[in-house]
Amino acid sequence: MKGLLQAATAGTALAVAVPFLALTESSASASAQADLASAPGQATAQGRVHAPIPLRVRGKANRFGQTHRRLPNGTSVPLRCSVTGQRIYGDRTWYRLATSQREYVAAHYVDIVSGSVPRC
Repeated sequence: MKGLLQAATAGTALAVAVPFLALTESSASASAQADLASAPGQATAQGRVHAPIPLRVRGKANRFGQTHRRLPNGTSVPLRCSVTGQRIYGDRTWYRLATSQREYVAAHYVDIVSGSVPRC
């Protein structure tokens, strides 16, 4: 963040960085539903987010992976497959979402509502 502020005062990169942050953080619930529905036929299971705060969708199966967006509690998510990743409350399972990008959510925060989730 400090780098963005310095860039803003220098007059560089702010126009590119601010819209990206605004898009991923402020419109997460609306764009998340649209993105999650954009990959029909690839999901083998359907899950529902159960998290006290919006669940981070990450680029890797660990909490250090880049956050792509956040999913509010109750969001329905199509699941492609499961992988072993960083342990979250004793659970090493992460689900890869059935979207056009490689996106993962910790299985601890997702209930399977239909189908089964194969291994990746």
